[in-house]
Amino acid sequence: MVIIFTQKADENLAGLVKAVDEVQKNNEKLGTVVVGVSGVEPADFEKLQSTHKFTTPLTIAEAKDGPQRYKLNKDAAVTVVVYKAGGMVHQNFAFKDTKSALEKAKDVAAATTEALKEKDK
Repeated sequence: MVIIFTQKADENLAGLVKAVDEVQKNNEKLGTVVVGVSGVEPADFEKLQSTHKFTTPLTIAEAKDGPQRYKLNKDAAVTVVVYKAGGMVHQNFAFKDTKSALEKAKDVAAATTEALKEKDK
């Protein structure tokens, strides 16, 4: 499972989501979701979805700052949590902006692939 929390919906975010989508295409059991927080509007995601046709669902958090249990850092524009089977966190990432998230998209995809392998252990 991969959860991407984002405070901004732009082309840099789209690049990150595409990297995760690529892993998901080869691993149908991988659950992924992008959650908009801190002012991301449904229209922002609708625009991205219509342009990019993501496999990963895009949704808006009920709580403006995201679910409290995740204790999201308000200074991180993008937070990615990668889980392995069983619900244990494999790795998490926090990025100050969506450009930084895009620059590390390959690392997020690699961590996702590693987490999928962990389920076999």
